[in-house]
Amino acid sequence: MTRLNPTDLELFERGVLVRLANVDAGYGSAAVLLGVDFEARAGEVALVTGPAAAGKTTLTHLLRLALPPRSGRALIMGVDVTRAGGRQVAEVKRQIGYVAENPTFIEHWSAFDNISMPLRMIGKKPRDYVEDVRELVDFVGIGEAADLPVEKLSGAERRRTAIARALAAKPHLILADDPTAGMSPADGKRVVRLLAEMRRVGAGVVIASQDESLTECAPMDHWRIDRGRVSRVAAAAEAEAQQ
Repeated sequence: MTRLNPTDLELFERGVLVRLANVDAGYGSAAVLLGVDFEARAGEVALVTGPAAAGKTTLTHLLRLALPPRSGRALIMGVDVTRAGGRQVAEVKRQIGYVAENPTFIEHWSAFDNISMPLRMIGKKPRDYVEDVRELVDFVGIGEAADLPVEKLSGAERRRTAIARALAAKPHLILADDPTAGMSPADGKRVVRLLAEMRRVGAGVVIASQDESLTECAPMDHWRIDRGRVSRVAAAAEAEAQQ
């Protein structure tokens, strides 16, 4: 196992969950992310906006360790993932909750059972997690729908179920790829506010979306991605754009 760098661990202990430095990533011969510098911190929300095919989903795949960087340095949870061994990568993944653009479920299972799945996978028994999962059900607001098969849920209820599942194992970092897709503006903003609430318990949240108006939902750092290049949107520039 690769020995962890004390300086990297110190950054993590100070709340730096993600630090990308000059990172390139892509698929096959296609380069998607180019020289990316990006940071996400505990207790904060980062919104990454940009047009379709700009690289937002690729960035979330990189952050959840589903795609390795081609170059540069990717520090996630105090681990340099470009040099980490398999066991370290698995440990980092356990600290990340992910809400996909099109979340998948075991459709004939109840929402409650789908939410519980991450806890069952780490060996917890129902008596150990029932109360916590019921609290999550209340938090995301799916109420009695939690006992229905997922196939009977509305689109908004499915998205809330996906969020609860991502939170079940109490991750340090929560990633959401276009979590408002297919939702009304009002429902979409409610979903983003739910995600943003996790900053209050010390989690870091990264949301990728085409919708720049989501900056109105909660305090957040705004980043923009276009053609694989990521830049931070300065507060002054954002205020000017909204006038």
